Amino acid sequence: MYTSRELYHHGILGQKWGKRNGPPYPLPGGAYTKAEKEAIYEERKKKHSIYNKKHFDEVLTKENTHLTTLSYNPNRTRNTDMFYAIHTPTDVHQYNAMFNKAVPQDVYDSDGRKVGTGTYLKWRIDNGLKKDYKVASEDSASKAFVKLYSKDRDFYNFVTDEKRMQSHFVKEKYRFRGYREARHVLKKMRADPTYIPNEEELKIVYRMFNYVIPSDGNGDVKRAKDVYTQRAKFFRELKNAGYGAVLDTNDGIYGGFKAQSPIIVFDIENVIQNDAYRTTLNSKRFSEVAYTGRKMLGI
Repeated sequence: MYTSRELYHHGILGQKWGKRNGPPYPLPGGAYTKAEKEAIYEERKKKHSIYNKKHFDEVLTKENTHLTTLSYNPNRTRNTDMFYAIHTPTDVHQYNAMFNKAVPQDVYDSDGRKVGTGTYLKWRIDNGLKKDYKVASEDSASKAFVKLYSKDRDFYNFVTDEKRMQSHFVKEKYRFRGYREARHVLKKMRADPTYIPNEEELKIVYRMFNYVIPSDGNGDVKRAKDVYTQRAKFFRELKNAGYGAVLDTNDGIYGGFKAQSPIIVFDIENVIQNDAYRTTLNSKRFSEVAYTGRKMLGI
């Protein structure tokens, strides 16, 4: 009896073994084996997993959400177009431990006269929401990015100009994987003006853009206005899609922080500033202990 030993593969052009091509996972219907579905289910149960951050939007309810910001400016969340925020106790301790450094500030009396210089930590600003808030995952944000990239010439010029974007990076930019990967894609596009990047390559460029979103130009007014103009377009695109904030992909996925819930808030109209108070040295020390314990436990 003849037995065929030929191997047939039914897939799509460009598909690789062990990798499914398609939209953000999970795919609907019977696209997965039972084992794959169980693996996805287990991963999705981890609320702050990288899997969820990349592929699934997060909904923050107005009843249970406190958006916390640490800043040297007690009015940071007012009269602005965006601000960084976190909304889990774990992240509050992590950011307080890592980024709350004492800085010298002038001290004034009740009449507004300078009487000396003191050393102060940051303000903790707690904010509430007027309504439920939708946070765009990396997939959702990169879709809005690609849409804007395709229709707005100035935005296209900004995100494909390596020097224009890299000027907003810190000196240690090569330590950031998202920067190195984006430079590789941009160089390929620059070498061949007819080259059309695929969606995965554009997502890599988006990660670089996500990093420079909050830049103030390091004191350069012209560059600050440039990035402000481009992020305003991006925020508008996301607002039209029903979002009020976007995942900070650097702190949440690609940087060394691996924060649970770092977001960039841009729907300021639906944010309520509840409280602002100066943090203390004791609170910073407590956060350092809590953060060290989290790292030791691998949480």
